Amino acid sequence: MADQVSVQKIDIDLKKMETAAATIHPNGEIMFLTAWGMDKENQKRNIYISKKEKGNWSSPVAMGSQVNLMGFNSMQPSVTRDGKYFIFSSDRPGGQGGYDLWYAVLRPDGTVGNAINMGRKINTPEDEQAAYYLPATKKLLFSSNGRVGLGGFDFYEVAGDFVEWSEPVNMGYPFNSAKDDIYFAALDDSGREGYISSDRESVCCLEVFHVVREYLSVQGTIMDCLTQKPLAGATITAVGTNIPQQSVQTNADGVYTLQVGSNRDLQIHAEKDKYFAKNISFNYAQLVNADTLLSAELCLEPMEINKPIVLKNILYEFDSAELTESSKVTLDTLFQVMIDNPKIKIELSAHTDNIGTETYNMDLSGKRAKSCVDYLLSKGITEDRLTWKGYGFSKPVAPNQLKKGKDNPEGRALNRRTEFKVLSDK
Repeated sequence: MADQVSVQKIDIDLKKMETAAATIHPNGEIMFLTAWGMDKENQKRNIYISKKEKGNWSSPVAMGSQVNLMGFNSMQPSVTRDGKYFIFSSDRPGGQGGYDLWYAVLRPDGTVGNAINMGRKINTPEDEQAAYYLPATKKLLFSSNGRVGLGGFDFYEVAGDFVEWSEPVNMGYPFNSAKDDIYFAALDDSGREGYISSDRESVCCLEVFHVVREYLSVQGTIMDCLTQKPLAGATITAVGTNIPQQSVQTNADGVYTLQVGSNRDLQIHAEKDKYFAKNISFNYAQLVNADTLLSAELCLEPMEINKPIVLKNILYEFDSAELTESSKVTLDTLFQVMIDNPKIKIELSAHTDNIGTETYNMDLSGKRAKSCVDYLLSKGITEDRLTWKGYGFSKPVAPNQLKKGKDNPEGRALNRRTEFKVLSDK
């Protein structure tokens, strides 16, 4: 037998007024709604409050000057799911232009404190409207036509606590379309499922659509490159196109698991104190073809200040400081290390064997070290992060000669090397 649902018209006294965009306090006893006059002289939007009294809604009363200002519009009231904040859209003075989002502390009796503009991170010179805040996830969803998006009004999401907000992220499809997408209402505390209004399938009007966020499970293991043991406590940060940034830490087994919105390129940044950070990327095709993306085990190299690290396969033309093409491939790897670790400053050094004079080798090694630095500068690494030095044959790592002066080609080969060391990671 089907459940019976009682539908009753709300009897509110707003003569000669149009009403829209109502929201009810989580306690179920207070309603806020937008209303405006039908005549040309009284078409400014204002927000009204109505309270339930003995099962009936009281006649709505316009809210005070904290919300409504004479000669300006205030509309689309929204109460956070914990009942702590009141959010609305208004073209009142003091904003960034157009309609801005404003908020005020909401008291239990429905009165509010002074309205505060939600700031430049959220508001643009165009219009921001229809906000919805989820305390469980600390995410604010709103619509804006002041950013480059898929259509007119697009949904955006920010993380924050009404003091600090992250940068707005376009929520992409299916939330957004080539037309206007506005008004979100969640069906759960996480906002994974809800309803939106959109004119994507209409020639004239907004219609209601049911949306469900799709998530992709990303899992991997972080190891120490030298010991091959799992790294606990490494921080994994996921970023990508239209993906809100999120961070997790690896467990005792070095395993991390996070969920991200699918159908996006994704980059995972792994970092741990005293290790070189590293990025791994997944493209669109990799993401959409998997329900769970198990990344290859990612290892981090230990980092020790002032400890030289040999760059293998750095070769030069004979008796020259000119880099070979294969050497540039190795330096590209170092370039990526510096991109992944934007705070480190390094010294590049070149070393020779003992063939030739001390002066000659010192000069040649200096030129070779500088050629490595010049290559990294050409790739975009800033000069303040790079120093270079030639050591000639003053710092051998193996004997150039064996006993009784016998030549040691293997030792000399080890001494002919290019190294880098981290001078600072602050």
